[in-house]
Amino acid sequence: MTKPLQPRHPRAVLAIAIACGLLLAACGDSEPEVEAFAGFERTPTPVVDEHELPAIEADGSETPFSFRAATGELLLVYFGYTSCPDVCPTTLSDLARASGRLDDAERIDVAMITIDPEVDTPEVLTGYVRSFVPDATAIRTVDDARLRPVADLFGADYGTIEQNGEETVFHTGSLYAVDDAGQLILTWPFGVSTDDLERDLSRLLEEVV
Repeated sequence: MTKPLQPRHPRAVLAIAIACGLLLAACGDSEPEVEAFAGFERTPTPVVDEHELPAIEADGSETPFSFRAATGELLLVYFGYTSCPDVCPTTLSDLARASGRLDDAERIDVAMITIDPEVDTPEVLTGYVRSFVPDATAIRTVDDARLRPVADLFGADYGTIEQNGEETVFHTGSLYAVDDAGQLILTWPFGVSTDDLERDLSRLLEEVV
C-alpha cells in the first residue's frame, strides 16, 4: 500500500524555495557585460566647442571651424605637426586603418590641428593630413592666444624644449572623440591598437545615433 506523503518541515521548504530562486536567477536572462573602452572618459565630460579655429585649404583660404560633430556623427581631433617623426604618422595611420574597417566610416570626421604653424603652411598641412584621411580637415592658426585655449579644453599640451643644443617640438599624442553636442566623450592615449580603436569607434557610433 502506498503511504501518503508527509508534510515537509518548514525549514526544508524554505531551503528548497531559496535554492529554486537562485537557480532561476542564474538561468534567467541577464544583461551581457559591456566591454570597457580602450580610451578613457573624463568626469565631468568636457565641452570643447567654446572656441573656433580656422579650417584651411591648400590655397590659404579659411573658414571658421567649431569643435562639434555633425548630428549623429563623430569628430576625431588630433593635435600634431607634419615633421613629427613617429607619434603623428603612427596615430593617423592607425586611425585610417581602424575607420576604414567600419561600414559607416562616413559618419566620422577627422580634424588635425597643427601645433607648429610656422613650418606647417596651409599647403603642407592639408597635403599631410589628407594623405592619411582624404577628406580630413586641416586646422591652423599662427596666433597662440587662439590655439592654447582650445588645447586646454581638450587637455592637450605642446611647445618646444631644448635638447642637445637644438629646439625640439613636443605635444600630447592623444586622439580625441567629440560628439554632436560638442562634448569630449573619449580620449585615446598614444599606443592604442588599431583593433581597440576600431572597436571603440564602432561602439561610439552606435551610441551617438
